[in-house]
Amino acid sequence: MFSAVNARICNFWTKGVAKWRHPAAPILLLVVSFGLASCAVSPVGDGSAPALSPEAKREAVTARVNARWDALIKGDLDAAYALLSPTSRETVTLAQFKARTRKGGFREAKVESVDCSADVCLVKLRLTYDVRLMKGVQTPIEETWIFEKGEPWLVYRG
Repeated sequence: MFSAVNARICNFWTKGVAKWRHPAAPILLLVVSFGLASCAVSPVGDGSAPALSPEAKREAVTARVNARWDALIKGDLDAAYALLSPTSRETVTLAQFKARTRKGGFREAKVESVDCSADVCLVKLRLTYDVRLMKGVQTPIEETWIFEKGEPWLVYRG
């Protein structure tokens, strides 16, 4: 009789501890709380700009890339600086930008591809420039452009 009661108590205790230590309830609570918290956060951007189609984003970025490189080819560093993202302009002054940027020698910048995802676009282009002993050197370049308040801006890595 004593062993039968002891067996019942041990059997109950092990099941009770197993249920008590089971991680399903805390994990479920954690998942639900993250789910509710994520509903309060905007999934893309700050919501202040109208949503653009992927084609419209590519066209806008391509136009800004061409405008930036046209300014650099002409030597207009002020216009090129104006196309940097607001955060980049807070980090780098116009004088620092002018000191770090090559002046002249650029011939052509040709956009090869623009890949956009959410508010970030990766632009691949081929730059043609001259150096002292070689003319028409071609170099592939990648630039990162972000959308802020509906406008594309270059992320400067100076």
